[in-house]
Order: sequence, then structure tokens, then C-alpha cells
Amino acid sequence: MKELKKQIRESFFNPILYFLPLLFFIVMDDFFGLNNAWKISFPIALGLIFYVYIAYNRLFLWHLMLSVSYIVIGLVASLISESTKQSGIFLYDDEILFILLMVFFLFRKSNLERFANKTLPHEMPMSNNVNELFRIVKILLTIVSAYTIVILLSVFEVINLTEVQIQNLKYLYLICLLSVGIYETIRVFGIRNKLFNEDWVPIVDEQGHVTGSCPFQQNIIDQGKLMHPVIRLNIISNGMVFLQQRKSDDFTDPSLWDAAVSRHVRMTESVQQCLRSRSKEFYSTEPAKFMFLTNYKFVSKADIQYVYLFITCKAESLDPQPDKIQTTKWWTGKQIEDNINTGIFTERFKIEFELLKRSGILETESCECDCELKNILKSNMEKENRDSSNIK
Repeated sequence: MKELKKQIRESFFNPILYFLPLLFFIVMDDFFGLNNAWKISFPIALGLIFYVYIAYNRLFLWHLMLSVSYIVIGLVASLISESTKQSGIFLYDDEILFILLMVFFLFRKSNLERFANKTLPHEMPMSNNVNELFRIVKILLTIVSAYTIVILLSVFEVINLTEVQIQNLKYLYLICLLSVGIYETIRVFGIRNKLFNEDWVPIVDEQGHVTGSCPFQQNIIDQGKLMHPVIRLNIISNGMVFLQQRKSDDFTDPSLWDAAVSRHVRMTESVQQCLRSRSKEFYSTEPAKFMFLTNYKFVSKADIQYVYLFITCKAESLDPQPDKIQTTKWWTGKQIEDNINTGIFTERFKIEFELLKRSGILETESCECDCELKNILKSNMEKENRDSSNIK
């Protein structure tokens, strides 16, 4: 859970922090002059760099790159002599530079996205931070541009503003920027708190290694066919398989017969924890012993599943929960064979039934879970492969 919260915080970084030192510099320069602007903004910039390094270390290079804009504008403004700045357009050179910088960012969005992809860990999704960056760029560009245009119209005497009106305009400008900062901070914390309470599932690669995460939704298909880990448990006894009929409103396999237990693994649990908790949720009991059989990949209409297939033969005290399962039934191997192509079983169970047959476990009188089932499966598969080679 700690890692999940860290990833959420990093993926929803407060975008106003990228430009906070620069905004302080610009506003303080207008109110108190260049020297005081440096004295106030520079400690803030240093403090933010250390804060990001400690609290958001994986975002450090990204934040440092954006912080360069503060140094660039501050140095350029400082290079303009005080005598030049006493009149005309040069009184507001830092606002003009800020506008040019924001326009540059908007035109270089693709370059910034490539920078994020190359410099940041691949398991940390950065699309949100990039989108949030450009959203705040547009907001700040609008506020600073509106203020600068009015001021310059006054400087060139297109409109007549008194000193009091100009001072009030500066206060309005400050209030607008403060409001944006406060709103963004509240907004980010609100989004994070909402996501902390979301149901998150891992994203895995072809080897089952976690590379990221996303919220679990019934319409998970919108996530773009990502691969997620799934546990599946088949309960076997005396050559029979205990199956559940899925609920009629099930998103993927309504009213079809399926393995006794099936569930997406959540970010806050291990595969074994998921197996035990789902078994208890469905049948008010946890399997005393279970055996990992194999992994396989399955492409459903909703997502790609990296399946962890387990079996157990300890079927005592099963108490199917009617709010979770439509009905249950023990099926013999022959009954399953006779109905395998009638469309009443899920596609995943069809795959698993073939694996169970190849393991030889359905042909035994007693359960083989406590012995070397994986070796049995391996030897049977090797035998089938030899037989196929001999036929060729």
C-alpha cells in the first residue's frame, strides 16, 4: 500500500510547484524590485528542489529541468540594466519572458513528453503529469498575458490608468495567481485521496513482472488492453471438478460455468493472499492446501490476463455465497467432455480443462495435489511431444 500511495503521489504531482519560484520572482519584482525578488524567490527554489529530491526523488530530473526556466528568466531580467528598466516596456520584461516561455512549452509538448519517457522510470506513468503541466501552462499564460496586455496598453497610453488603478491591477493579478495556487493544491490532494480509495490492479509484462498500475473498472477495456495478473483455482475430488456458474450480470462471462475461484490480483496483495481471500469471500473457507499448476496468458474482451492457475483437493465445508455465485455443481470429466463445445463453459476453463487432463489428475482415484503434480504435468507433456515427433 505504501508503494501504491507513493506512485499515486508521483503521478499526480502539484503542477503549480513547477513554476512557484518563477511566479514569486515575477510578482515580487513588480511590488518590491529585482533585489527583493531574488531574496524571496531563490530560497523557495532551493527548498523546492530539496523537497522534490526527498519526497519525489523519481521526479527530480523532470522538476529540475522545468526549474531551469526560473533561472533563465531571472538572469535575463537581471542583465537588463536598472536604468533601462525605469521606463516603458522594460518595466515588465520578466512577464514578457514568462509569456514567451509558456508559448515555447506549448509548441514543444512532444519534446517534453519524450524527455519524460527517456529520463523517468518506465513503471511510473507520466502522461498525467505532462497533461497537468500543459493545463497549468495555459492557465498561467492567460492570467499573465491579460495582466501584461493591460499594463502595456497603459504604458503606451492606449488606455489611461492612474497610479492607484495600476496598483489595484497588481493586487488583482496577485490574487488571481494565489487563487490558482490554492485551487491546484486542493485539487491535487482531492484527486489523490480519491485514488487512494480506488481499487487498483497491477500492470505486468510477459514474464509477470509488475511495470505499473491502473484503477480496476468494470469497463477495464478502456485501459487499452493492458496485462493484469489473475488467480484461478480449480477444486478437484475423485476425478470431478467443482465449478461455479457466474452471475447473469457478469461483465465478461454471464451465466457461464467456470473455475471455482477467479479474481484479478490487487496492488495491495500477493497472489497467495488474493487466492485465500477470494476463496473465503466465495465459499466462507480458505483452501487448506493448494498447488500452483502453471501460468498462461489469456486475451479476453476486457483485458489481457496473466493467469496463475492453482488446484486444490480440499473441498470440505464449501459454502457458496449466493450474492457472489449463481450456482455450483460437481462435474465429472465425461460430463465436461460431452458439453465442452456447447458454449456453456468459459474459454478460460476450456484451456484449464485441457491442462488438467494432461496432468493426469482427473484419471486418479485420489487427489495428487500433495505430491509432485507439476512433475506429472511436465512428464505427460514431454511424452505427448515425443509421440507427436514420432508420428511426424
